[in-house]
Amino acid sequence: MLATFSVASSFGISATKEPKNVLLINSYYQGYVWTDSVTSGIINTLKLHPEITLYIENLYSKKFGQSNFEAEKDHIRSKYAGISFDGILITDNDALDFAFLYDDYLFPNRPVVFAGISNPEDYPLNGSTYYGFQETVNTGIVLNFVKKILPEAKKLLVLTDLTTTGKIYRKELTSQAAGFDDFSVSFPEVIDLDSIYRMVSSENAFDAIYYIGINQDKNGRLVDYVSLLDTLTQLAKVPVLNNDPLFIGKGVMGCLYQSGKKHGSAAANLIIQLMDSTADRPAKRHDITGTSYYFDKKILDKYDIPMSRIPEGSKMLNNPGFPNKKYFLGLVGILAFLVLIVILLSSSNRRTKKAELKIRKQLKLIKNQNIELEEAYQQLSGVIPELEKANSQLKETNRDLTESKKKAEESDNLKSAFLANVSHEIRTPLNSIVGFSSLLSESDLSEETRNSYIELIESNTESLLVLIDEILDLSKIESQQLTIKKQDFSIDALMNELFQIFSHSYQNSKVELRMSKISDDKELFVYSDRVRVKQIYINLLSNAFKFTDTGIIEMGYFLAENQEIVLYVKDSGIGISKEHHQIIFNRFRKLNENSGRVFRGTGLGLAITQKLVELLGGKIWIESEPGEGSTFLFTLKDCVLKQVE
Repeated sequence: MLATFSVASSFGISATKEPKNVLLINSYYQGYVWTDSVTSGIINTLKLHPEITLYIENLYSKKFGQSNFEAEKDHIRSKYAGISFDGILITDNDALDFAFLYDDYLFPNRPVVFAGISNPEDYPLNGSTYYGFQETVNTGIVLNFVKKILPEAKKLLVLTDLTTTGKIYRKELTSQAAGFDDFSVSFPEVIDLDSIYRMVSSENAFDAIYYIGINQDKNGRLVDYVSLLDTLTQLAKVPVLNNDPLFIGKGVMGCLYQSGKKHGSAAANLIIQLMDSTADRPAKRHDITGTSYYFDKKILDKYDIPMSRIPEGSKMLNNPGFPNKKYFLGLVGILAFLVLIVILLSSSNRRTKKAELKIRKQLKLIKNQNIELEEAYQQLSGVIPELEKANSQLKETNRDLTESKKKAEESDNLKSAFLANVSHEIRTPLNSIVGFSSLLSESDLSEETRNSYIELIESNTESLLVLIDEILDLSKIESQQLTIKKQDFSIDALMNELFQIFSHSYQNSKVELRMSKISDDKELFVYSDRVRVKQIYINLLSNAFKFTDTGIIEMGYFLAENQEIVLYVKDSGIGISKEHHQIIFNRFRKLNENSGRVFRGTGLGLAITQKLVELLGGKIWIESEPGEGSTFLFTLKDCVLKQVE
């Protein structure tokens, strides 16, 4: 399948450059802000090189640590058995540890570029194929910064978990703090949220708090770090510092931070250089990218911290200032105009009062006439025969009964069709699973045949799971048991992830997948449930591939005339007639009910999609004609376009 990955042009294979494959291995997961930011910088840079195909794998080490490394190694080896990678990108320490353990097994002698590594000097880089960039939240700089803005501070509470990155920070901060007189650094020994809340809210226990990040508690459960930091800033009696600008303006005073996008872009440019055999190799094994200071003026004022202690060139939020001369003169002009308007309105008001007095007299006369008319109408109404009233009620009852009967019959027919369809949809994959599972026991099968049987069993198992998930989701929605978990996340990053998934899932299809956005200079963020927004996109994209044999499928978003962000999935498939535009969102409805072709499915996908969009505060609709393809459009609350850093 030809994949497109740009705002206006195709992301195909260049006619003048040799095609190359690059594998990106993330320590964490899509949806984690740092990972999304670095990945976005990598993708935006590689988009300028259409000869490069990017593959992405996530280790989920925030949840599993390094316990899954052995399984992940075999999974990657099997998944990309037919692909030769020309370069490897690594983000954060767990992925770098994974690469050093298994590079000979997975990608021997290939150039590797790492990003987000806080301690590259601890790795055996000399003589290797490894180069990269250090995450420059330097612990020594942070401690010096704390002592500068809080010169009386003696105790610093550092909040970080016991993941690989967390342990590195603990080691470095402990070592750096030893070089200061009368100054100590403390860490929570057990990652228990209730204990941490008590530490933070205690009086005079600490002079400042430095929140690096807690993503996993003592039981291995993932922690909502956004909600956690929000609670910390409310409980804290001292300034809270953090190296992520995402939290500036939310109770955090500020600190030194590094742009994940710039970090990822630098790593992508370096792997492009290393894959070019004619290019020079870097003189240093690892380097740094630029950093900035961010501060919230309201928090500085809250703790009486003077601006003289803030590093020069720092970026400041909530910093009120007197308007310049240009705006001051404009304000004076507006005030003069308003004074003129007030004078004119006063004059008009006097004339209006005279007219109102005349109108009141006329209204009083009209009111008396209305009273007389109402009395006459009441007398006339009492003359209406009781028989006519009873007849009208009987007709209304008959209409209600007819309509209820029609709805009951339609509901019964739909449920019967749904049950028959679900029975068929369940039996089909089950028969395949049972049949091919029994064939696997035959001893004379070739390895190729056995693998094909296994693939068929896995495919039918996934189909069965999708069917069950749809039924469960609809049940949760109908019973109002579906939980919505909102967070800030990038729609662009989500579309990039879906683009990779569907590009590989339908790589043998004759359909061209495209992705569109408003511009390369802006990125769409939304405060919503990332899992449910992803489910909406997956339902619409799966539906598009089902009804499109050849042509184009495009996903993206645009700015409507009313300045509202509209997201969409567009295909060039069979299309839908206007009389079906509403009923396709009803439960148990399927397009093949009135067509000569049968499509698999339960008729629940679009009903679930509509319910999810409405639960997230949006709306969904369709634009389609038979033979002209279909476009499903929907909106979400709290969409914000942000400038790409």
